[in-house]
Amino acid sequence: MICGMCAVFLAVIVLSSENAHGGPECASLGASCDDSSGWSGAAKLDEIGDPNAGKVQTTGTKWPEKSRIVRWDQPASGFTKEDSASANNTTVTQETAAVKTAQNATTASAPVVKATAQRSENDKLMLLPIDDVSKSDILLDVSENSTSHIAGSAVIPYLQFDKEAGILKQTSEICKILGDNGLSSGDSIVIYGECLPCGGGPFLSAYVYGMLKSMGHEKVKILDGTAEDWAASGRATTNEAEVRPATVYTPKEISQFNATYDYVKSGQAQIVDARSMQEYASGTIPGSISIPYTSVLDGKKLKDDASLERIFAILNRDKPVVVFTSTGMKASVVWFALNMLGYDAKVYSYRDWVENQG
Repeated sequence: MICGMCAVFLAVIVLSSENAHGGPECASLGASCDDSSGWSGAAKLDEIGDPNAGKVQTTGTKWPEKSRIVRWDQPASGFTKEDSASANNTTVTQETAAVKTAQNATTASAPVVKATAQRSENDKLMLLPIDDVSKSDILLDVSENSTSHIAGSAVIPYLQFDKEAGILKQTSEICKILGDNGLSSGDSIVIYGECLPCGGGPFLSAYVYGMLKSMGHEKVKILDGTAEDWAASGRATTNEAEVRPATVYTPKEISQFNATYDYVKSGQAQIVDARSMQEYASGTIPGSISIPYTSVLDGKKLKDDASLERIFAILNRDKPVVVFTSTGMKASVVWFALNMLGYDAKVYSYRDWVENQG
């Protein structure tokens, strides 16, 4: 039995320890909070709700490697000390070389321009560089409330496709919207646009991309950049939408890029929680692993392949993946990145999971 004074003394020690290591404040910023003591706020969040926490020896292993070992009973593939050391050494070498090159090429006061992510030819089948846009492509701005568009763009705010957040309208309604805006199923469409109140980035484009793909649209890609990037490259922008003659949009096939509750519950797929780390800690689908959607972004663009491969190394490439956020919309950008790298992935919403819990 611990006396009252002792209990208070212990509580003070615990609180002091948490504050010393960044504890809740650091975790609230989504940081890993790792320090020389080995304490990790992310690791603590990862243990929440885990009945096996503390039962498996994972000394020296950090999040999310620990999740793979403890929760999924899988080897920490891609997270060995040798791999980490090699990756770190490569990064340091590359960064050092980049700094030396920049120093040789510019004066100390000149700004250093951030390099554009290198894309493979396979990436370009889904994610199109600005320089590769052709005259036969139809640019589609799906921004929520954009006042500046790439010249010649069709403009359909993504909200027009939803009956409520994250839930698409009937296919017939979507086809009418597309047709009324002069788009047909045979067009080569390049999607761009942001939801600035939501934090920006390409998740809206990925959401509409998935919608079109589910209707069998073959020639559709996402622009690897924004209208601002387009303008910065010296190309024309405007505040006017392109008015195209109405046509009839006929879907070629109907498939689902969304997962169902029964599929998620079946355990057939690896479950990825793409919400923030704080949301993950407050409650998640049992057995899911946290990969926040922001982790796949470099500013408003997708990270390069090497970075994405590193982020997804915790996943088993041979097993399907379901990635979810509150409504599934922001999960779309993780879904898109997974598919670009060859994973079999679907999108889901945490809202649907909660509703099905009764």
